[in-house]
Amino acid sequence: MSLTAIVLVCCLCFGVVACAQEPQVQSVPKSKKIRVLMVGNSLTRCAGNTTVSDLEKMAKKAGRKITIKRVTYNNEKMVNWANPLHKNGKRLYKEIRNGNWDYIVIQEQTDASVKQSFIKASKKLSAYIHKTSPKTQIIYNCTWAYKKGKKVSGKWYSFRNMQKTMNRNYRTAAQKTDGKVCRSGDAFLKYRKSKGKKKNLYRKDNNHASRYGWYLNACCLYGTLFGKSPVESKYYGGFGKSLGKKLQNIAASQM
Repeated sequence: MSLTAIVLVCCLCFGVVACAQEPQVQSVPKSKKIRVLMVGNSLTRCAGNTTVSDLEKMAKKAGRKITIKRVTYNNEKMVNWANPLHKNGKRLYKEIRNGNWDYIVIQEQTDASVKQSFIKASKKLSAYIHKTSPKTQIIYNCTWAYKKGKKVSGKWYSFRNMQKTMNRNYRTAAQKTDGKVCRSGDAFLKYRKSKGKKKNLYRKDNNHASRYGWYLNACCLYGTLFGKSPVESKYYGGFGKSLGKKLQNIAASQM
């Protein structure tokens, strides 16, 4: 039987989606320094957002090397990042051309992540990345739904329903663009369902993360970028080994 026939049989038996699996991020040797471009809005950079500093400290403590640059704009959506004629699109396209990045991490605005426009924009942007920087791996940081739910474009989303929709759209975007999903939102959900006394992962605004949430987000990114469990790092966010390891293990479970 030819290879083409074997692939066809697999698709018929298990479904087309099963054949379009996300590529696995390879384990990065400790000797290699990785260069990361993070694209997003206030969930990637805002006052008090410690994700990048936590990620850098985790890497250093584990003997790993990482350089991170962020291209962000408050409340910005993928439709604008993917548009080379938009002011923010111009910024991003320039960084893609000039950066020689190992990874580009894409984070959609929360409301927009439940819409099909996100997937369409992801396809447009990723096509440019693959053409301009073919060795760059694309990672979609699937963030967390609103803690208490929210109405988006006239439709009410509970936390669980919104997270489910976000997960589906991020997964679809990754499958269509040869990307991989970092499951930060699912890590938030798992922590909320965990036993014992818990810290609040959110600020009071229902959307942005607290100090603990940013650290959990960093743990998820660590696992996805390095292909190694964040448990290998002994940096615990500055709030104790017990809680730090719990968040690390939850992040590791989503790899």
